[in-house]
Amino acid sequence: MKWEYILLRYGEIFLKGHNQSFFENKLIENLRKIAGVPKVKKVRGRLIIDYFSEHHKLRQVFGLVSYSPAIKVEKSMEKIQLKAVQLLEGKKGTFKIEPKRSDKRFPLTSPEINITLGKFIEANTSLTFDGVNPQHLLGVEINQDGAYLFTEIVHCGGGLPTGVEGRVALWVENEASMLAGLLMMKRGCYIYPVGLKERDTSLLQKFSPMPLQFKVVKNLSEVERFIQEKELSALVVGQDFKGYGKFVFSGVVLRPLIAYTSAQVEEQLNEFASGSEI
Repeated sequence: MKWEYILLRYGEIFLKGHNQSFFENKLIENLRKIAGVPKVKKVRGRLIIDYFSEHHKLRQVFGLVSYSPAIKVEKSMEKIQLKAVQLLEGKKGTFKIEPKRSDKRFPLTSPEINITLGKFIEANTSLTFDGVNPQHLLGVEINQDGAYLFTEIVHCGGGLPTGVEGRVALWVENEASMLAGLLMMKRGCYIYPVGLKERDTSLLQKFSPMPLQFKVVKNLSEVERFIQEKELSALVVGQDFKGYGKFVFSGVVLRPLIAYTSAQVEEQLNEFASGSEI
């Protein structure tokens, strides 16, 4: 099956009320900068883009919860049924349907879509419905733009779009510092890496919508001057509870890994690295 579109899902942005459009626009801006997405269509609760082969880059965009390569058909139950059978053609075993109807003008409710479409698939394929432990997924999302069908949900990092919550300096001294920076970007902050010697920040760059320039300093006094010059709001460090130590520093120091174990740091770094693979 040749996919035509990609459905993009976000989570926390829903909670932003009247400011939601600001967060959506920043997410769209980051999609362009990180994943090279040329155009984005907004529908209720979703963003839709044209399909592109390097869609794995979408996993590097904070703010996205998941995405699905999809095809679009008319908002007709008959069209949906025929396309669903095409999508599942040749598959064996069990399946389930995940319907979502955001366009309430569509005559069937989500449970009714589930039942009607499920019976049609069972009658026209060798598949059997199983809502608990299915081997195959069929997603159906009906919105104001059309009916979108997909067979896969690719999970992303979630969080907030990088750039909606200010700017911070990141003290880079080890691998844990990298995770601290990634977590701050996931919470919406731009980061400015600094340290006593140049370090590889390529993993951070993959998730950052702006170019990262490493600032080499001689001591924390230079860090303070750098923060003042750039008007940054805090210094982020990669200390956990076991390695906690005070910084001779007059500004705010943030320790996002304070409750982490070494094993958790390694595990999450591996997750971010796998999510950035090209």
